[in-house]
Amino acid sequence: MVRVTTILLAILLFSACSPTREPLNPEEMSREKDAVVEVMKAYNKAFQEKNFAGILPTLSDEVIFFGTDSSEVIKNLSDFKKKITDQFSSLEKMEYGEMRDISVQMDPYGTYSSIIFGVGVNVSHLGKSEHMFLRAARNLRKEDGKWVIVSGIIGRAGGAGGITPDTVKP
Repeated sequence: MVRVTTILLAILLFSACSPTREPLNPEEMSREKDAVVEVMKAYNKAFQEKNFAGILPTLSDEVIFFGTDSSEVIKNLSDFKKKITDQFSSLEKMEYGEMRDISVQMDPYGTYSSIIFGVGVNVSHLGKSEHMFLRAARNLRKEDGKWVIVSGIIGRAGGAGGITPDTVKP
């Protein structure tokens, strides 16, 4: 009986001393959502500049991505690096426009978030240019005080092959 009582007292003492987390207030929530958008802007900028070192700080060590092609499934950081460096070498230029239709959802404590957005992109490949509109979704997690991407999916929006009219420019 003494052993059970000691264990129960230890559990009560431990739970009483552990910090209770409060949900974020509206101002804090707004700041965290803005920080998530900034992570995506930094990712897009680094991708546009073909700067893998600039992409790395936006990613968790545990990433999974689904691309525009059904065979494009990236399950870890080394697969991601290979796929991205292959894309860098095959594209002459990729210019991102402003993100549009941004929706950021977040848990009340600011530890997990998802963002969905659209973005116009100009792509040059083999001397040909295309104007596309992409839809992207990313899931982020707060790690060591900063937001990082843990998973994502991207797809082309609009017409055949995802090419939108020339009026859709970044």
